[in-house]
Amino acid sequence: MPPYNPNQGIIERSLGELRVIAEWIHARGEDPDNPEVILIGGWAVDAYNPYLGSVDIDLVTTGRIRRTLMHYLRSDHDFMPERQMNVTKSVAKMTPAGKIILDFATREAQQPFEGKPEVLFTFEILSGNTSRRLIRGGVEMSIPTRAMLVILKMKAVWDRSYRLEHGLSHDEVWEEGKLVKDYADILALIDPVHGGHELDIECLGEHLNRYDFLRGCIEHLPRVNAAHERYARMDRADVRRVCEDLLSIL
Repeated sequence: MPPYNPNQGIIERSLGELRVIAEWIHARGEDPDNPEVILIGGWAVDAYNPYLGSVDIDLVTTGRIRRTLMHYLRSDHDFMPERQMNVTKSVAKMTPAGKIILDFATREAQQPFEGKPEVLFTFEILSGNTSRRLIRGGVEMSIPTRAMLVILKMKAVWDRSYRLEHGLSHDEVWEEGKLVKDYADILALIDPVHGGHELDIECLGEHLNRYDFLRGCIEHLPRVNAAHERYARMDRADVRRVCEDLLSIL
């Protein structure tokens, strides 16, 4: 894959596909208090602090809804099956601006940490930890709370870093770009000037006690200059101060 450096054209097209998905969810009568479809990833971050957007769309749902939504998108919106690791769990659409991938995960499936298979992790942690939020252009979906989204982004950083450090990445250049974006997304979520003061510190601390090795993501963040440049709303001194303040209260 080319380096991960999305332009505004592909981001706008991704938002258009996200709107189609949100309308489909609304039409089936989603319960906002007990959502069966939860948006995670870059678009969920954008709902809290719109600084970049996303190309790919990441959903947590049930196996039944995944199959139904995949069929709808393939039949009515020109998506095609996307194979990853010889398993079809995604669909993708090729647009004039590039490829958009819709990736699915289920709540109950194990999502092991790279290098730590003994540490159990599933998206069941999102139960009771979601919020209904507006994204750009009036798109409304259920997403994780800000604190839970930080945890998910920390996991993404851990997994990508491990794959890169141990030569396990299928595309190092692309994954390095995604790692920078994940770090930048964490900055977007903890930036106190753009809503970071709303973080549920108790919830975040509880999960970091369970996954204490994830603290290293925040400890390392002040040294990831590429992420500071990607986020572009905090200088290095501000990043260091915010990270130190956060670690001191967790």
